[in-house]
Amino acid sequence: MDTTQAMWFGVLFAATLAWFGLASRLFGLLKESHHEIYESLGSPSLFLNNSISNNWSSLKFLATGSYRNLDDDRVTRLCQFMRLFLIAYAAWFIGPIVWMLVAQ
Repeated sequence: MDTTQAMWFGVLFAATLAWFGLASRLFGLLKESHHEIYESLGSPSLFLNNSISNNWSSLKFLATGSYRNLDDDRVTRLCQFMRLFLIAYAAWFIGPIVWMLVAQ
């Protein structure tokens, strides 16, 4: 593995840890201030109640902008950041794969 690949994997690893932190913060805010929404998402958590259904519900909550209906600035700012973070993460993950395919 060369230096570029090591850096790429390092950034992906750090971004994954950051995503876990962001998701944990979001779940905590929803559980604390918007319990009905938290339950409608399946009472998600990082590890104990982590299912495909809960993950899909949480991503849909972010993608559709449903968080805007909560009228909670903390949740809105966090979700907007998470959406941008997810786009950047996907680009960082998919970009090199596309580049390798095009370069061949």
